[in-house]
Amino acid sequence: MSFVCPWEICVGRPRLQRSSSDNLKSRGGGLLDSDLAMGWFWGNSGRRPYYGFGRYMGHFTPETVDLKKDPFFFEPSEHEWVRDVEANWTVIRDELEQYLNRHNNSLIPYFGDHLMSSKKCWRALGLKFWNIYHPEMPKVFPRTMAIFERIPHMVSVSFSQIQPNSAIKPHFGDTNANYRCHLGLVVPGTLPECGFKVGTEQRPWQEGKVLMFCDAHLHTAFNYTDRPRFIVNFDVLRPEFAHMETRVCATALAAIITQKVWQWLPWVKSSPITTRIVYNLLTWIMLVPIGTGVGAHTVYKILADE
Repeated sequence: MSFVCPWEICVGRPRLQRSSSDNLKSRGGGLLDSDLAMGWFWGNSGRRPYYGFGRYMGHFTPETVDLKKDPFFFEPSEHEWVRDVEANWTVIRDELEQYLNRHNNSLIPYFGDHLMSSKKCWRALGLKFWNIYHPEMPKVFPRTMAIFERIPHMVSVSFSQIQPNSAIKPHFGDTNANYRCHLGLVVPGTLPECGFKVGTEQRPWQEGKVLMFCDAHLHTAFNYTDRPRFIVNFDVLRPEFAHMETRVCATALAAIITQKVWQWLPWVKSSPITTRIVYNLLTWIMLVPIGTGVGAHTVYKILADE
């Protein structure tokens, strides 16, 4: 998702253990673990994530960031979990095909029309979003979820569809704290007709292969063939930010819901101070659904405009 925000918002973010909607006992240290107690109030040593909404480190461009630390694309072969995902890609594709056969061969239109070259050309189906689970979809795709849940610090999973002869416009993502990954499922062509661009680099999708990129960079996707393109889109926290898992998730969710608040209460958007208060408060509130599952259904409904 792209963000537009004209001021600086700079706050610390709390952290919890990675959650699972089906096993609350696996949530680990709970709401007041050591990283929350120390990291939120005193800050953490080491590298700080970039968040697109606050932009407290400036705009994320090749001129303002170190491309050795935040390259356009990452190398999938350096990660063992990529091999497991690629080895099981047909399992994921088959579950998607079963869903499509029951739903008119289409996913759900994405809400961000301003990011599309034509209305409803970008469609998606979320299973997990920044450690908030869809209340039903993980049960519809049990084998897919089992594969992705084996990945340490996996925080998001969704299917993505681009209709024929259309594109997703260039936009910036949520943060640089994650590997944004695409697994090709149905790829109707290759460059220059069908592919993906991050910064100044273009790469094609391949069925059964993973593309990994830095979501904070400007990126765009296009499919100028006569058939739809389907991928799995998933996020895995980068090792240097993995200890901040819930902090990152809560911050990303708070930014998105703050923009929903702007739609409901336009006067909030007109006041930077009020926006900052709402954003900070939501960051704390997101600890509860992420850490315990309580209220997660409501959060997902807000995110999905249901």
